[in-house]
Amino acid sequence: MIEIDQSQLDQYQKNLIQSLEKSRSEISEILLRSNHSSHILAAKQIQKASNDEMIELVSKLDLPSISHKVAKINEIDAALNNIQIGLYGLCSDCEEEINVERLNAQPTTHRCLDCDTKYKKQKHNHFKL
Repeated sequence: MIEIDQSQLDQYQKNLIQSLEKSRSEISEILLRSNHSSHILAAKQIQKASNDEMIELVSKLDLPSISHKVAKINEIDAALNNIQIGLYGLCSDCEEEINVERLNAQPTTHRCLDCDTKYKKQKHNHFKL
């Protein structure tokens, strides 16, 4: 069993927070370029908000131009919450440890490779008629 040590966990947390701030900036930039006054107001609120407030604000925005960024923010938030409660690096399906190389490549992943493969296959089969 490979355990993530505290220094690795701290580095994951630091990188996730940096990704969250980058996403915040990107969303703010998109909204500021808009012609809608409500988007500009939302951008200013997002810039000043705490991380929790920002996540709540962006989740309420229903704009196709930022939907993938909002999804990314939600994934980052989930990973940061898992760090706080001591579950980061454990598969959400089987509760086995996620390979460190997998976490390095995709720090927001919450499934081991086997469970992710099963999930994607099941999801794909679900959409077949």
